[in-house]
Amino acid sequence: MMRQVLREADRIQPELVEIRRQIHKNPELGFEEWETAQLIHKKISRQGLLITGGIARTGIAALLQVKGANKTVALRADMDALPIEEQADVPYKSAKKGVMHACGHDAHVAMLIGAQKILCSIKPALKVNVKFIFQPCEEQLNGGAQTMIKEGVMENPRVDAIFGFHVNPYMPSGFVGIKEGIVMAAADRFRVEIKGRGGHAAAPHQATDPIIVASHVVQALQNIVSRQVDPAEPVVVSVCSIQGGNSFNIIPALVVLAGTVRTIDPNIQQQMPERIKEIVRGVTSAFGAGHTVDYRWGCPALVNNREMTEIVRSAGAGIVGSHRVLVVTTPSMGAEDFAFFTGLVPGAYFFLGVKSNGSETYPWHNPMFDIDESALSTGAALLAGCVLCAQEKLEETG
Repeated sequence: MMRQVLREADRIQPELVEIRRQIHKNPELGFEEWETAQLIHKKISRQGLLITGGIARTGIAALLQVKGANKTVALRADMDALPIEEQADVPYKSAKKGVMHACGHDAHVAMLIGAQKILCSIKPALKVNVKFIFQPCEEQLNGGAQTMIKEGVMENPRVDAIFGFHVNPYMPSGFVGIKEGIVMAAADRFRVEIKGRGGHAAAPHQATDPIIVASHVVQALQNIVSRQVDPAEPVVVSVCSIQGGNSFNIIPALVVLAGTVRTIDPNIQQQMPERIKEIVRGVTSAFGAGHTVDYRWGCPALVNNREMTEIVRSAGAGIVGSHRVLVVTTPSMGAEDFAFFTGLVPGAYFFLGVKSNGSETYPWHNPMFDIDESALSTGAALLAGCVLCAQEKLEETG
């Protein structure tokens, strides 16, 4: 059956390239993926699927119903782009100023459409229903996954297992990376307002300079990682935005800091809001400044189920060969709201190599980011293979 999957994947490869390029050229930010959703609907509407649109505004769920099946496997791809100006000189360069698919979600959509086409072509061999989830707004905390779940995407029929994936520009094209257990970190965000007293730059003693206070707060926050947490525990505290003042000779009255916290251990994640508040409180008090701290919980750590991980390994061996299935040994401090899905049902999240031989590698979220498009058919076949391997496992467990 895997050979048939591969043959079908090869057959639709040119179409997948066309789909990916069309989406890449017309990127859309989170919860604004209207054109992308329209294209998806057009590409899958003639396959006899039960299609539900408008989930979480622009999300789509398409159900491939199999007669007599009492189990359902879901496959998910994210759709949103990033607020980045593309710099790559390619024929399919973004036509929208300041918006670009710099994370590969255009490829994810194309590959999920490909998996749908493959699975529809081998429907007589299926023993489970398959739900294809096209999710908006992965790039924002508290984004599309939670909203789709709240609006019932995991029900009617209830999903029993789920698989997701991400392209990896550092992994050779066509290779697969998989890790059991914790795969990606939990991600939260914070916003700190430091309230000083404005004044003239020539008389700083008559003001309370929030820029000076902010610089001490930024330095002190790094002590959480270096001095307050076990060095063996992965923790990241990054201040990514500092806003305050608009003139060379005026001390402002307010500075705003914004950043993110990444953790693996849920106990440490729970401690982070109070630790940040204590530091901000202490530093601002020492300088006679005021403050507010707004801490927002994001998504939990992404955890791969053991049996679902083995299913990905089996599918990978059947599609690309066991020698191209790599074991990922350490979790990424990046985050993924796919964690909300795996928090509900057993699931696994894997990585697909898209590094081109002989070309320079650019990381995710870089304005030069691109992929080796030959991996599109591989990804589609892998997703279909996960369904085939999962149905055998689900049949064993009843």
